[in-house]
Amino acid sequence: MQVVLDRVAASLDRPFDYLVPPEFDRIGPGWRVAVPLGRTAATGLIVGWADPDAPTPAPLRPIVGPLGDEPLLLPDLVAVVRYLREEWCCWWGQAVRTSVPAPVRQQPVPPFEHLYASESAPRGPVRQRLWAFVREHPGAREADARSATGASAGVVSALLASGSLRRGPAPRVAPPGGSHVLNPAQAAAVAVLGRYLEEDRPSTVLLEGVTGSGKTEVYLAAVERVLAQGRQAVILVPEIALTPQMGARFRQRFPGRVAVFHSAMADGERVREWHRARRGEADVVLGPRSAIFAPCPRLGLVVLDEEHESTYKQEEHPRYHARDVAAERVRQTGGLLVLGSATPSLETAHAARQGRIGWVRLPERVAGRPLAAVQVVDLRAELEAGNYEMFSRTLATAVDETLGRGDQVLLLLNRRGFAKSVVCRTCGHTERCPDCSVSLTWHREDQRLWCHYCDYRRAVPRQCPACGSNRLRSFGVGTEQVLEAAAARWPGARIARADRDSLSRRGSHERLFRSFADRELDMLVGTQLLAKGMDWPHVTLVGIIAADLALSLPDFRAAERTYDLLTQAAGRAGRGESPGRVVVQTYNPEHYSVAAAALQDFQPFYEQEVGFREELGYPPFGHLLLVESSASSPEEARAPLDRLAAALGGHEDVTVRGPSAAPVDRVRTQHRCHLLIRGSDRAALVAVAHDVAAAYPGLSLTLDPYNFL
Repeated sequence: MQVVLDRVAASLDRPFDYLVPPEFDRIGPGWRVAVPLGRTAATGLIVGWADPDAPTPAPLRPIVGPLGDEPLLLPDLVAVVRYLREEWCCWWGQAVRTSVPAPVRQQPVPPFEHLYASESAPRGPVRQRLWAFVREHPGAREADARSATGASAGVVSALLASGSLRRGPAPRVAPPGGSHVLNPAQAAAVAVLGRYLEEDRPSTVLLEGVTGSGKTEVYLAAVERVLAQGRQAVILVPEIALTPQMGARFRQRFPGRVAVFHSAMADGERVREWHRARRGEADVVLGPRSAIFAPCPRLGLVVLDEEHESTYKQEEHPRYHARDVAAERVRQTGGLLVLGSATPSLETAHAARQGRIGWVRLPERVAGRPLAAVQVVDLRAELEAGNYEMFSRTLATAVDETLGRGDQVLLLLNRRGFAKSVVCRTCGHTERCPDCSVSLTWHREDQRLWCHYCDYRRAVPRQCPACGSNRLRSFGVGTEQVLEAAAARWPGARIARADRDSLSRRGSHERLFRSFADRELDMLVGTQLLAKGMDWPHVTLVGIIAADLALSLPDFRAAERTYDLLTQAAGRAGRGESPGRVVVQTYNPEHYSVAAAALQDFQPFYEQEVGFREELGYPPFGHLLLVESSASSPEEARAPLDRLAAALGGHEDVTVRGPSAAPVDRVRTQHRCHLLIRGSDRAALVAVAHDVAAAYPGLSLTLDPYNFL
């Protein structure tokens, strides 16, 4: 039996062969086992059968025994573990740990929560009361049964021991009756997805619909169909913050059949929800990126909502993209992958337009509602007119009118903190991180300068440390400053901030967004979190404070990210009965991404952007491998990449750019250097990545990178 160890170490990064004693002959791939390792023991996962004809250098040692009464991973997820290892160039231990959350690996399997009564009634008033309640409510949760009858945990245990009660899976609850009316475009989309589901073969479809076109209702209808087939569905959202809103929609449609899990949940809750999916109790699993590894034994449908979002790309090893893992899972199970977005990624849009995947469109908003009217404000003209305020005259007037009607406002700026930097106006000194090559961001709320790369923090100095001047000034605007300026400009408005800093506590996303939905707030100021799929029907104005931030980044996806952010943000306005309005403030109104976003028309943006990508050979016309070296000096960081570039110079399958210093060339005292390798064939590039990993074990490799900083 081939076993990979639940450890992350280069010396253990291979399958180990062990014997399976006859008393454990029921086990196979997917089982978690204890095995001898040297003089100690280790835990591992069986990933396959050893080759009986392969020579062994020494007699094989037997496993100690299985851990659990059933396989931990189903066959399709065992294949996914191997896929992560082979296609994303990670260690076996990293692939295992990614596929099975740590709490699941470390905690025992929780018992079934639901109780069922036998025919024999027990003696004693409390026991009889509990038994009668469960008999009248078969499948009741233990907590509910105890609460209703006043029984203790000991009483439950006694009845379980006597056989008067037994534990079991949750009872199947039929969806509530009633029809869900679809408009013609939605009905046509559901019909197309239904045909793919009936074919029972791996398929991928892009559901491209303008913001507010009712994509979620199409997802719900598709899930109804797959559940009618006796199969399960996984629904992915790009942010944890979106799980409450999306989870409420799915729980309402499929009561008792939805599991939600993500990294912000308590460990016990994650374990319970994971095993609900594993046992087949939950027919629908919903969560962010990591939910793609949900152990669904009857998986038939995977949905990636807002599939263009970069948060679907994992930044730690294994550096997979959830879209690709989802495609592998449906390939293993014969299911359907639906990629939904108003602004699909260039890779997905190109595949649809070339006919390599299915393509369904929702061209209009539901109920005939118009898209929000977008007005672009040239900030250069504002300066010429003498307006040096954060809010253009157009935006300020629009906020006045919106608040006056009693509607709600979103103000978006994709930068945290109060100011980008603190600079001395006497000598020009900028407060910088001592360990990273970036300026420190001023967070005025807690009076700290903060490095967003290494988390270094220190108090704001009273005087310039270079010249002693007290003429320290902040430059650049962050969400804290927008909030302060908005509160000063509209003192009667109820305003809150929504960014990573203000929503760091468990449950804070849900509390804030619910209070906004309940109209306890008039205005939200925040980062891109506000643009990701939220549905607030009373928002009629969205203001983009600075549309240019992403355009200056050294990233070939900069224009795409700008278009996505502006279009998605515009899509938050006018989703209810009242029409919406969007004001985009920019210094680059003529840029094609800004112009296309103002039209909320993906096609002209796609046509121009895809031409640039084809000329450069970048995705979707090629694949990239980013190799990073870090060391205590720039020379040491560059040296291995120079050798690698020379070694790849004659390689016919790839081209090499660099090496060069990373845009942020020092992080946590380490200097960083990049080498970018491009190839038209992904299989060939993956082979190069494995060769590089073997020859240069100290380098960091990222296939299909999304972060070039």
